[in-house]
Amino acid sequence: MSVNNILKKIKLARINKNYSQKDMAEKLMISIPTYSRFERGITKTNYNFLTKVCNLLGININLLDTAIDMDLVEDFLPVYETTSSKMSTTTTGSISQKEIDALIKLLEKQQEVNKLILEKLIHLKAKSI
Repeated sequence: MSVNNILKKIKLARINKNYSQKDMAEKLMISIPTYSRFERGITKTNYNFLTKVCNLLGININLLDTAIDMDLVEDFLPVYETTSSKMSTTTTGSISQKEIDALIKLLEKQQEVNKLILEKLIHLKAKSI
């Protein structure tokens, strides 16, 4: 698996935990630009740093390089980020039809990703028996 796909998994896990890059930088005691460069693959990292990131996000570092269809992840990340930022700034408590549609699309994509992950885990389990 490419480094970009690993970094996309890290970004996805961060977003799913509702952590901003600022949150991650603070928890890792580094600057926000440094964390941003790491997540975008601009700066190289080492195993210890990657382990710290995975621990914060609850990612099993041994499964980080398992292949899932990252195209699906790329499809729903922008929807998730846009929807979650809009939702968090909504103070009226109402939600538009467009936001509902975006959430439905997000959940449908999440189901597809979960199915792929489940299939991969079942395959890995079968290989270990």
